[in-house]
Amino acid sequence: MKYSTDRAITNIQDDLLGRASFSQQLGNAIYEYKGQDSLVIGLYGKWGTGKTSVVNMALQSLEKCSESDENKPIIMKFAPWNYSNRDDLISQFFKSLKTKIDIDKNEDLKKTVGQALNDYAGLFDVVSLVPGVGSVLSSAMKTAAQASSNALLATVDLEQTRQKLEKALIGANKKIVVLIDDIDRLTNSQIRDVFQLVKQVCDLPNIIYILAMDREVVKRALTEVHNFDGNEYLEKIVQIPFEIPALSKSKLNNIFFNKLDDVINQIPDEIVWDQQYWNKIFSNCIDPYIHTLRDVNRVINTFQFRYSMVYQETSFEDMIGISTLEVLVPELYKWIAQNKDAVCGSIMHGLLSNSKKPDEFRKSYVDEFQSIGVDPEKAIRSVAAMFPVFARDVNETFYYHVDGTGNITNIRSQMRAAQEERFEIYFMFDMETVAVPRGLINACAFKLEKEELIKVIKEVNEKGNMVFFMNEFRALVDKIPYERLGLIISVLYDLRNTFEGETFKAIFPVSACDMAEYCASDLMKKLRTDDERYSILCMAIKNVNKQSLGSMGHVINRIELAYARLAGDVEKKEDQIITLAQLEKLEKEYVKKINAISKTTKLVEIEDFYMIFYLWSCYNPDEAKDYLKNGFEDDVFKLKFICRMAGKWNGTNGTGWSFDPKNYVEYISDEEVYNLILGYAQDNLEKFTELEQIQLASFVLNYKKDRIDHVPEQKAQQLVQKWKTDFM
Repeated sequence: MKYSTDRAITNIQDDLLGRASFSQQLGNAIYEYKGQDSLVIGLYGKWGTGKTSVVNMALQSLEKCSESDENKPIIMKFAPWNYSNRDDLISQFFKSLKTKIDIDKNEDLKKTVGQALNDYAGLFDVVSLVPGVGSVLSSAMKTAAQASSNALLATVDLEQTRQKLEKALIGANKKIVVLIDDIDRLTNSQIRDVFQLVKQVCDLPNIIYILAMDREVVKRALTEVHNFDGNEYLEKIVQIPFEIPALSKSKLNNIFFNKLDDVINQIPDEIVWDQQYWNKIFSNCIDPYIHTLRDVNRVINTFQFRYSMVYQETSFEDMIGISTLEVLVPELYKWIAQNKDAVCGSIMHGLLSNSKKPDEFRKSYVDEFQSIGVDPEKAIRSVAAMFPVFARDVNETFYYHVDGTGNITNIRSQMRAAQEERFEIYFMFDMETVAVPRGLINACAFKLEKEELIKVIKEVNEKGNMVFFMNEFRALVDKIPYERLGLIISVLYDLRNTFEGETFKAIFPVSACDMAEYCASDLMKKLRTDDERYSILCMAIKNVNKQSLGSMGHVINRIELAYARLAGDVEKKEDQIITLAQLEKLEKEYVKKINAISKTTKLVEIEDFYMIFYLWSCYNPDEAKDYLKNGFEDDVFKLKFICRMAGKWNGTNGTGWSFDPKNYVEYISDEEVYNLILGYAQDNLEKFTELEQIQLASFVLNYKKDRIDHVPEQKAQQLVQKWKTDFM
């Protein structure tokens, strides 16, 4: 079975989309450029529109134009993917260019440009110079400088070496064309680095850059990292912009039909379809969503894989329609899979539809489709085209064969997805595990009142599905009605500290508690006024209990950081969700709450005590110290205090607990803690939780060791077990 690849074409003869002429013009324009100044060409196109194919054909045209030219351009494709920092990116660029020149047949070029480039690139292995930042020594340079009493620094003249390189490039009179593709797939900081490389470091004569990218993606990235108009920044760098011409929809559809024919021809049995029905499916379920050749290939590949296994039990038209939705409108695909009753009908659905008018049905589905992020009118037409019951409910007028009783006759004979008994065949292969139904999540976002909302969220948490719920719920933030923002924020603040579970982003754990805080923060920013946000925060502090006291501390600390008040020196305007005066009022209210709870609860028993005590010591240091002084009369209190100062680390060797003295040395010394653990804790382990026992053992194992050399939790567990064995 042969699948369509997503590989870019390299030959003009393989062009299927009518881009050859544009590509040849681009190649000719590069060849005809006679200036010596560096030139930056921007090739703009959306993801999947064939930018790489256009560049490949343009470079092929350029090579053809310069076949008889003894100074034919050198073409280098540079992929800035795997680099550690900007210095490494610069070094990689010059090494790649040096390698490209070394394999050129022009010996004079190797001796002049090659040698000058080698000298220049060599310096970047030792000294990094990024305009606007200054000179920074690498670790290797620092070591060498120390060994030679800084004599090496005196011999380095980066600017003089650059001038020699510029002179060599001008003298060689040979164009160097550098292609940097897929810029829009880089991270924001990587995109910034690439543009700094091109304009600030590698702005050298006779070098032409072709930068292929999605303009909107890059513009947003530059705006975020530079905090000003990314489009303006882009225009300063790119001297000649080229927009990939719009794709002809008729050509794209022809490619789709040809590939579909190839798939059908590979099926061993005869495939029969209803042409009238096929036209309806194509017009409503396929054509509105296919925009690029990549879309075509992905849909065809998915259809081919699925249909080859179940073609004997399914409708060709429905399978290609559903495959298109699965690939290009996955949220709608999931919705259909989860709403069999609504699309296929049942006795209960029949009773409901008889009591509800089509306009009411349609409006409810418009709202529901908007809530999952799909175009509601397109979605209604797509679903109605395949499912007659749904079409009747929403009053979409599609033609269907009916018998004398009004039943649609061809659903069963054509093995359509609308046949209730056959419905699962269309969705059984790629249905993801749904821990919490989207309908329930939508109800939480759009319908449930406070008490019912709290009840549902608690049930989700008790079943261990909070991470899934928060991931799905946060995706709906932009769609939640304004009038429900305050309600949802307050519930998240009240319940956050009870949420269980965590997920991993790369190697870093993100807890359900953190996810809830991020979600509440996103919702808070959607409120229009400082007063609304302040009112919600005040109410949240008023409702704080011992479980949520630390959680509220994290919220307040985030605002403090935004104003750079307690830590840091850079303000974050976007996170200043209330005024400074309002923040100062919150600080006082929070201290009052700490005092009130401390009278009935041992604060040191609270898991987030570190954050509580940190803010307390910032807002009212004398009061915080007095609390600690009184508590330190009890050895158990001291040791629990140290446990709360522990910080969890994650690494390639596992996880564990570390202790930063700056968090506690003002109140108790490492030596006192160490002696207290060995002299008291190991014989009284029952007074500490299992986690606290591991933390205390971690302290002992890390005592007087390099702070970077952390002991993994497994070794701490072994020490705890030894303590227990010795005590017995």
